[in-house]
Amino acid sequence: MDISEGSAISADGSQITTYSSGPNDAPVLVLSNGLGGNIVTWRHLIDHFAGRFRVVSWDYRGLYGSPPALEDTDEAYSMKRHCEDLQAVLKAEKVKKAVFIGWSMGVQVDLEYYRRHYRRFLGVVQINGTYGKPFETAFNAPWMSVVGPKFLGIMEQVEPLMRSVGPLVTRTRAFIALAKAVGLASPTLDEDVFNDLARDYVNLDFTAYTRIFRELADHDGRDVPAKIKCPTLAITGDRDLFTPVSMTRRMVNETPDAEFLAIKGGTHYTPLEFPMVVNLRIEKFLRERLDLL
Repeated sequence: MDISEGSAISADGSQITTYSSGPNDAPVLVLSNGLGGNIVTWRHLIDHFAGRFRVVSWDYRGLYGSPPALEDTDEAYSMKRHCEDLQAVLKAEKVKKAVFIGWSMGVQVDLEYYRRHYRRFLGVVQINGTYGKPFETAFNAPWMSVVGPKFLGIMEQVEPLMRSVGPLVTRTRAFIALAKAVGLASPTLDEDVFNDLARDYVNLDFTAYTRIFRELADHDGRDVPAKIKCPTLAITGDRDLFTPVSMTRRMVNETPDAEFLAIKGGTHYTPLEFPMVVNLRIEKFLRERLDLL
């Protein structure tokens, strides 16, 4: 990946780290990360569309290259703030219109941004995502709405443990083997990309991470799909436990002009498990529905 790093200043003064790649005069793909994801997770997609599209992305406030929000509050990490960050990123990168591709949390960010700035959208690609209240749908288990918030309550306490034990875990394949064994990842997972991400993930600011997660859990964008007027493509794995395939089908049924692909054997990490399938399906969408190829 040939990536240029930059920065943008959001509406509240917080600094946001940006990333871009590709010709300045090419159509733009805006990549919205999952929670805990960064530019590394898009490696296959960026390489696939290299030279044909310009790619723009950013790190969520408080994660990876972006410093914590200036305000020390949960609200400073709300969906409203993420949309302000995205607005600042597009302004800094001089992007007026784009195709927005979101993965996991990024799907919710894109939906909320569409609610506020729908004229910027040429098309939408939703990967392994939901439109809100993820604790109500994860694992298709009602008990998650009770357990999830309690889990968030202890996440900030694990930061010292992650910093001491995390680097040791990421030096082995044991964690990936366990994730595959329990069905959290497919046997085809790109372990190199996953390990590159894991090495950065264990050093995150888990106070910021928890605040983002808490605000994400409260976000509700269920009214947005019915309002989307541009072509939409939804991709998921039929073994995704975090955002079940039934959730994606429901979103697609509520979106006026949506296409759907469920990848057999895919989990929440389908772009790292079946990158060729995902990227070729997106390419077909860009060519046939948006006439961008």
